[in-house]
Amino acid sequence: MPFSPSGFLFRNTWFAILLCILPLLLYAWFFQSISLNVNYIAFDDIMILGVIPGFEGAGWLEKWKLLTTLFPEHRLVFSRSVILFLNGVFGRVDLVWLMIIANLCWALCGWIFYRAFARLQLPLWYFVPVLWLWFNVQSFENIFWGVSSLCNFGVILFVLSAMFLAAYKPHRLLPALMFCIAATFTYGNGMMAFAVTGCIYWLAGHHRSFFITLGTAVLVAAIYFIDFTPITQSINPADPAEVRDGLAGFSGFIGSIATLSAYGLSTRVMYLAVAAGVVFILTLLFLYRYQVLLLTRAVLRKSPYNNQGALFALAICMFTAITALALAYKRIPTDTFEGMFKGRYRMYSTLWCVAMYLGFLSVTKKRANLALWIVPASILLNLMILHSNFADAVNNRRAAVVQEFNARYNADWLGIKMFSMDQAHFEKIRSYYQSSDPLAEGWEPGSPEPVVCDSTYKPDSVMQRGGHVLVHYYNNFFTPEKDYTDGAYVLLKSARHVYAAPPGQLAVPLKTTLRRGMYFSKGVYAGFHQATIEPGLYQIYLLVRKNGKNRIYCTGETWNEKL
Repeated sequence: MPFSPSGFLFRNTWFAILLCILPLLLYAWFFQSISLNVNYIAFDDIMILGVIPGFEGAGWLEKWKLLTTLFPEHRLVFSRSVILFLNGVFGRVDLVWLMIIANLCWALCGWIFYRAFARLQLPLWYFVPVLWLWFNVQSFENIFWGVSSLCNFGVILFVLSAMFLAAYKPHRLLPALMFCIAATFTYGNGMMAFAVTGCIYWLAGHHRSFFITLGTAVLVAAIYFIDFTPITQSINPADPAEVRDGLAGFSGFIGSIATLSAYGLSTRVMYLAVAAGVVFILTLLFLYRYQVLLLTRAVLRKSPYNNQGALFALAICMFTAITALALAYKRIPTDTFEGMFKGRYRMYSTLWCVAMYLGFLSVTKKRANLALWIVPASILLNLMILHSNFADAVNNRRAAVVQEFNARYNADWLGIKMFSMDQAHFEKIRSYYQSSDPLAEGWEPGSPEPVVCDSTYKPDSVMQRGGHVLVHYYNNFFTPEKDYTDGAYVLLKSARHVYAAPPGQLAVPLKTTLRRGMYFSKGVYAGFHQATIEPGLYQIYLLVRKNGKNRIYCTGETWNEKL
């Protein structure tokens, strides 16, 4: 009998189970390696943790106001509730706990996909690509962002739960509506769960459930938009440039998984994502070409659409498309086309890919040969995304450590003032999550005296470029030993101020990793945004954290920041 690769795979389920477990282990390793109890990116965590003071002694109406206060145009009830629960039980809120809960929400989405897949009664091999797609790390910002992790991953879980119940358990209307409400008060686009869930009920012939969903949506919207004040400018339809960028941004948002890296993208790579988005949309239309007549009859109430798997997958794509349209409409004027490619948006491109694949399984009968290629392709894509984003995730962890350092030791730091808070408020909120201060260990950053150095370590270059002070060390790897807080940080210190800059390290090309078994390239760079530096004469120091211990080196260099 001739050897059949597909036959071999389908007969060996144990191998499929192994391949289902591996992406979860890889994701868990990535999380464990980089997660840290530190305010991550800007000060969103600090702003939302501000719900804790005053909540315990407040009346019910005041508590509702604290829970539902807009930030900036979202009512983050779910995130605030989790924070208050953890603080009430443990007396503190470790930000890693928030990350763990958020990533459990992400993992539960994978369970929902499996529940939908199981209805197709296919061999487990067909599910392998779903897990390798879903547990990629391109949206690493959401993995490590504490409060925002809860918002972004929580809303996906609640929306998927509502759609799953509507598609597969239409008699469970009340739980589906509860999930829609939870999604609405988790993140702004969660309100679209009502629209998509309602569409599922209509197409499946459950018209009474549709009208109940519609009525509930109107009631919830009336509550949601009380005292709602938009703060972002919307696309001007009369401006051809904004409309063009909006359309390109819509497609790029859907196809952004094609960029591999979440940041540092050239315009050419962004337009590659636009092309990928167009391909994804056309692929979905091609897959559903024979479903159009059936869907049309369902819309006209002539006969219900009975393919539950195809309906669930189509609903996911509808939700993703609505999110992309809303984001382009609201963000293009301020963030421009490039703003559609933020790392925290990348999960929606992954969501589209998973939905497209589940739709393929639901509407196509001849799957075996194509699935044979999709399995290795999904594994390869996951690993390439990991390689492309691991360095950025490490750099962001170090940037978060530095951000807290600069906020703690510079009362007039611009980073605090931009978020309309003072240092005292920052320290008060920080006391709730009790982060460590690794860069301050072994010396006194607030002392007006010069730092006592271990020895001298001269930089290879100190330069000014594009409003930044850049310091480079080209010939040392500065390999982390204990964890990824280890690294070479650059300090600017005067009698009144001390600023730190994180070490930026780049990944070597993938072929170098495969050939030589290395990941980080030689050398580091550190940069200070001059707008955040107060005028004065600064000594430049190098703080090398190795195996959890700090050593400070003089560089013999100074920087004079002028008015």
